[in-house]
Amino acid sequence: MQIVDLSNLPSANLTYHYYKGDGAIAGDLDAIHALHIDVKKGFLYTYGGSIDQNDPGGAKIFNLSPDPYNPKYVNRFEQLGYIHDGYVDNDTLYACHINAGIMSIVDMTDKLNPQVLGTVETPGKFAHNSWMTNDRKHVLTTDEKAPSFLTAYDVSDPTDIRELDRSSPNNGNGTYVHNTHIINDYAVTSWYTSGVLIVDAHRPQNLITVAQYDTYAGNNLEFEGCWGAFPYFPSGTVIATDIDPGQLTVLTPTYQRACYLEGKVTNGCNGQPLAGATIRINGSTDPTKIVTTKADGLYKTGQVTPGNFTALISAPGFPSKTVNITLSTAQVTVLDVTLDAGIVFTATGTVTEIGTNAPIANAQVTLTSAANTYIVNTNANGQFTKDCVPRNLYRFAGKWGYLVGSVSVNLGTPIVIQLAPGYYDDFATDLGWTATSAAGSGDWERGEPDGTTNQGNLVNPEFDVSSDNSDQCYVTGNGGGDAGSDDVDDGFVSLISPVMKLGSSQDAVLTFYYWFYNGGGNGNPNDKMQVNLLKGNQTFNILQVTNSESAWLYSGDIHLKDFTTLSDNIRIEFIVRDDNPGHLSEGAVDVFSVVPGLVGVQSVLDASASLTVLPNPSSGEFELRYSWENSEENPTVELRNLLGQLVFSENLSSKTGVTTFGSNLNPGIYFANLRSTGRLSAALKLVKQ
Repeated sequence: MQIVDLSNLPSANLTYHYYKGDGAIAGDLDAIHALHIDVKKGFLYTYGGSIDQNDPGGAKIFNLSPDPYNPKYVNRFEQLGYIHDGYVDNDTLYACHINAGIMSIVDMTDKLNPQVLGTVETPGKFAHNSWMTNDRKHVLTTDEKAPSFLTAYDVSDPTDIRELDRSSPNNGNGTYVHNTHIINDYAVTSWYTSGVLIVDAHRPQNLITVAQYDTYAGNNLEFEGCWGAFPYFPSGTVIATDIDPGQLTVLTPTYQRACYLEGKVTNGCNGQPLAGATIRINGSTDPTKIVTTKADGLYKTGQVTPGNFTALISAPGFPSKTVNITLSTAQVTVLDVTLDAGIVFTATGTVTEIGTNAPIANAQVTLTSAANTYIVNTNANGQFTKDCVPRNLYRFAGKWGYLVGSVSVNLGTPIVIQLAPGYYDDFATDLGWTATSAAGSGDWERGEPDGTTNQGNLVNPEFDVSSDNSDQCYVTGNGGGDAGSDDVDDGFVSLISPVMKLGSSQDAVLTFYYWFYNGGGNGNPNDKMQVNLLKGNQTFNILQVTNSESAWLYSGDIHLKDFTTLSDNIRIEFIVRDDNPGHLSEGAVDVFSVVPGLVGVQSVLDASASLTVLPNPSSGEFELRYSWENSEENPTVELRNLLGQLVFSENLSSKTGVTTFGSNLNPGIYFANLRSTGRLSAALKLVKQ
């Protein structure tokens, strides 16, 4: 630690020395990452670096009161591990544990016995630095990893830390944030390749960017560009430092308070808060902050430029509404909006078991229209109801232990969805899978895939399998951007299905879609994806993938009887590994199905077969255009419902051509594919209205 006596300024002849610890750590203080001074109490805190083999790199505390030029070591705080940076005010430490992905609040009144008051996980799980607002009730943090945000917290009760808002130039993607410093409740923040951003944080529940200066010509997701921005000169000058090309930029910003637009959006059908509505301010040259309403229907947005504008409020399934607004500097314009629901009805129905007609309780019913998706559970009698849903609705029902079922309804009449025993999950909802991790990052996550790249090449395909009922799947990590920012590192991650009762079945056929990517490192990737059958405490490997491909692949039929006698304690496990030496390792799984009692020969998926269908959706016939020049014989087109039951087949007269079918099909969801001598095409989802 270098200590400089500045009392001789502006002379360049300044006295300085290097301090490496005293007392119990005399000479041991070596590399540290950052430091901060509690100016109210006169104590210096250093972060990172180890003074012995038992030191995880927490905070070291030094007393400056006797002589700031010669600090005195007091103690260290390391209960929560490594600290990358932190802010200390009046004996309270706001520590950023970057590896643990949390900020902690620690009472440092008794330096020999620090007390942890509370912790909070930051959005990117990579808490880099923290700073406090003027009221001493709010703290802002930075995440130096995608999703990368400047995030505001209410810390007035350290035992109940509440996130208020988060800010980013690009919704958390495309650039990394580094450090923030707060002056007069403006957050002056270095954003690597995006330069210096100034955010008005005087309303921490609504962070608005009021100025930006891009110091770096590039725009890739890189750890280059603006490294730091210092705003505390009495003149108001800000200096910014860039890593590459190592330049210093001097800025003279004009600080201006934001204009705020806040309010609530409600559903015109039932008067309830409308979640998922988007609000956008039009007619301005300011960077657009498009926000989405929460479950309570509330929203907060704004910009720096005052004046007359329009606000566009929209939501899936609702006609958009445009409203004239006037925005004023440092003022909150309140705009409450009701969106008309259009033609809607109350959807009611019952979910029962095929064969017995027994009601199925707690089945998850997904109601899907062209623009909306609703999820509701059946009651003890297998019944469900949902108001304010649009016509032309498709209904899917599923529960672990049954295959998915569906019907289409155009009128508000009660219907029955029947489910066949089996196991199916396209991960539209959480049916109870278990995700565990023995790796540093890349945990299994259920969600819509966020694309990743490596050296400009696609890694995560950025979409799920098109033949399911949602846009969700299970994927390792889901941070987007560079594949190395949230891939599986230094270990493995495991995803295990709920228990399947298959003891009464001689066989059961497992199918699923997956992708696995392995690259980078020293150029010789050695990682793998494994699929295991778990029977009690026994493990049977049923598939091992080492080939890297950034595209969804079909497993084909996997007969579980080929690996063990089935029981009522069967689970399937998906593992993605990063073995030593490490490389980039990512994977995903979707459209999981286990159908009991099926036997037969496994079919091979042939990517050379192609088929397109128009129109889709269709209220009449479908026109199928197909081509499979590599097939050994003229193919057969097959059509199956969501239960996997064959509802139509036709032997085609050529390997390439056009055919029509489907005029007599009931409304619903179907899957079409071509079959020829033990080979299959990929399935194509069809919607019959």
